[in-house]
Amino acid sequence: MTIYSVLQLVIFSVLLFNTVHLMPAFGRLLRGAESAFQSGYLCAMLTMRLARNILGLILVTASTAPNPEIHALVPKGILLFLVLALINAALTQYMERIRVEEGARF
Repeated sequence: MTIYSVLQLVIFSVLLFNTVHLMPAFGRLLRGAESAFQSGYLCAMLTMRLARNILGLILVTASTAPNPEIHALVPKGILLFLVLALINAALTQYMERIRVEEGARF
């Protein structure tokens, strides 16, 4: 096994573990949400994370495909991966700001 293959295996395993780890969060999200609005933001954040992780899994396997047409799609997939990460970061920042503001009201 080359170092490149080992690195891909590690990335694939981490993304797969992270995706499986997020699944129970959907159940906690719907039970513990204080309002439908907050629940919507939390669901959007978890969905973005799940979509990002699934895309990462696809990219890891696509980068080893023998078809050159699939290799041409990998940079676009990486760009989409980064866009999903930025959307997730923006939603997380917004939720943290709301939590801080709600804590200051009491």
